[in-house]
Amino acid sequence: MQVKIHLPLPWQKFASTAETIEVNGSTVGQCLQDMFQKLPALQGTVPPTGFEFHINGEKVFSWQSDRPVKDGDELIISSISGCC
Repeated sequence: MQVKIHLPLPWQKFASTAETIEVNGSTVGQCLQDMFQKLPALQGTVPPTGFEFHINGEKVFSWQSDRPVKDGDELIISSISGCC
């Protein structure tokens, strides 16, 4: 499945200032893994907390990494207060 990830502003510098990145995966976790493979500079810089995830406007909790995604879904990653 191809999913578009909307990157938070602090991460955009690792994506050549792109606001989004196209990734592949059938779950949220697989999509995030693909994002880290495409943007390896993020791996050592992203804290494990301080972010919210939404798929097509619906909140996804951090423990839902096995949540399925569909082709064309949009995953929005937002920084929350006190992070980055």
